[in-house]
Amino acid sequence: MTVKAAKKGKNYKRYEGVSMDKKILIADDSLFMRSVLRDILSDKYKIVEADTGLKAEQQFKKEKPDLTLLDIIMPKGEEEGIRVLQKIGEDNPGARVVMITAVGQDAVIKKCKKLGAVDYIVKPFDREEVIKTEQKYLG
Repeated sequence: MTVKAAKKGKNYKRYEGVSMDKKILIADDSLFMRSVLRDILSDKYKIVEADTGLKAEQQFKKEKPDLTLLDIIMPKGEEEGIRVLQKIGEDNPGARVVMITAVGQDAVIKKCKKLGAVDYIVKPFDREEVIKTEQKYLG
């Protein structure tokens, strides 16, 4: 059952027994991938989206998400997501960033973990893995 609830002057959906106070930033240049993740997570969390590295940085600063799902490969190049991860980590030590990656990017995943990524999920997304990952970091 959904109900409308007012918080800080804004209306948002709240589901009975579920807190919509936590935010997840989904940063991926693919509208389809963002849609898949949004469909999995939007019943429990407020979702904020970005389709470029720059927009991801701006949304992170503005929204202060509790968890960020960040694609490694974005429009400006193969390491755009890594650049954004570094920037977020410099400005917000302890930020929870989960990298979105394709199969076979083991070296890149190691690099991201050294730069502060807490985890990674692999495309194509397995619904249960995405839920398991968000629960691990957001409870």
